[in-house]
Amino acid sequence: MKTNRLYFLIALSIFSITIISAVINSIINYDTVAETFTTLGYPTYLIEILGFAQIFGLALILLNKDQWYVEWVYAGFFMNLSLGCIAHLATEQGNGASAVVCLMLLWVTYIQGKKVRESKKETVGLPLGSAA
Repeated sequence: MKTNRLYFLIALSIFSITIISAVINSIINYDTVAETFTTLGYPTYLIEILGFAQIFGLALILLNKDQWYVEWVYAGFFMNLSLGCIAHLATEQGNGASAVVCLMLLWVTYIQGKKVRESKKETVGLPLGSAA
């Protein structure tokens, strides 16, 4: 259980840093990011929407209060990253490697988070004084 939690926290930390740095990069280098979005065929108003959605989704994953919306947040991140990777490949503007790395981190976070939550459910039903 402790190793699953450790893997979850490491993957979540790295994923959080990459998402936050991407949002900060979008703010600092807005013109460059807007040009990239235009080249990829996306409207530039999506930069603000994606930035807000990524920070909001990251906060929901970190709070992790209700499994229902956490599943939707993971689905949203998956769609965002996979469509970004496909857009880069389709327009031949880079290879989308950063999106692939983030997808792998997202997958590890999702799987390890499920294992951590399942082990918490199992230990909740144990009587006091018993070891898990």
